[in-house]
Amino acid sequence: MDCGGVFVKYVLFIFNILFVICGILLIIFGSLMVSEIKNFSSVDETFTANSVAIIILVLGCLIFLVSFIGCCGAIRENSCGLTTYSVVMLGLFLCQIALIIYVWVNHVQIRQSLDTVVKKIWDQRNSSDKILMDTLQRSLKCCGLHGFADYGTTYPASCCDSPTNGYCSLTSVMFKPGCKSAVDSLWDTNVNIIKYAGLGVLVVELVAFIFACCLANQTRNNLRRQNY
Repeated sequence: MDCGGVFVKYVLFIFNILFVICGILLIIFGSLMVSEIKNFSSVDETFTANSVAIIILVLGCLIFLVSFIGCCGAIRENSCGLTTYSVVMLGLFLCQIALIIYVWVNHVQIRQSLDTVVKKIWDQRNSSDKILMDTLQRSLKCCGLHGFADYGTTYPASCCDSPTNGYCSLTSVMFKPGCKSAVDSLWDTNVNIIKYAGLGVLVVELVAFIFACCLANQTRNNLRRQNY
């Protein structure tokens, strides 16, 4: 293999190490998003609220597994492994483009769907689903739908870290945000990470796809020369 082929081989190997890191980060990020809303499964809009997080989690797992194939194919100069890696990388590339476009175009609608989920949880707080509101308030460190004033003068224990006799004091909740604004803030932070980190990963994936195709082609050509 010439110098160019050796360069492509080790650059591809390093890229796949980066993919392993990106895959792990996406798995962690997706898991955190799912864990934030996993307790809301009884709400009808749960699929909309969970869909992006689940897609991120699945993509993270796929990137991690495919990176292993790419590392082995590059270091062993296996044309079959490199071809498989290239095809899967192209599929992941297209899927991530679709995800980023979906989030970019529909991020307002997704946020509205999350607001609908929060409103429904609030409306059900006096029924058997009261645990959902308590879970939301503990998870996001919020109180009430728009703020602590939604509860009047009696604040539930889930609104603060140290309740007294099952209730929170005014001083412990007066600076807590409403759960609607807390969810909006969580989504606004995550949507920027999804969009811009996703674009960065796309660039790396595209370069890796091109390098893998070149290395696979050079490996096949070397095998043909050896047979003559």
